[in-house]
Amino acid sequence: MVFGKSRCVRLSMRLSIEAVYSMLQMLTVEEQREVFDRFVYESGRAASEMGFWFFDPRGAAKVDESKVTCPVLIIGGPKDKITPVSVVRQVANKYRVVSTYKEFANHSHWVVGEPGWQEIAEYISGWLIEVLSESR
Repeated sequence: MVFGKSRCVRLSMRLSIEAVYSMLQMLTVEEQREVFDRFVYESGRAASEMGFWFFDPRGAAKVDESKVTCPVLIIGGPKDKITPVSVVRQVANKYRVVSTYKEFANHSHWVVGEPGWQEIAEYISGWLIEVLSESR
């Protein structure tokens, strides 16, 4: 039983290190812990279908971009270690008919909580106001 508890602690620490490296590196240690403690498990199936789409004969993660007709805002951060901006730009290009791409310097994956998030929130707010006014 002690082994089981120590294994859980090691697993938790490993996941925390992964989260810090991949998403939370722009935050203070205190902010990292606060955010990490609010994480919930994702669907393993959904993650596999997105991450290993090339092995999925059903194409569960495939999106027909011609069917996406609403405005799409795509945000990238050059310090993102999970989804590099080169990949985010490809997504924006795929949806170029309806997308707006905005890259924020000095940001990574966790743009909603990183220092300077206010600039991003203001941009999103302005984008939404613009998009909503165009739809009237």
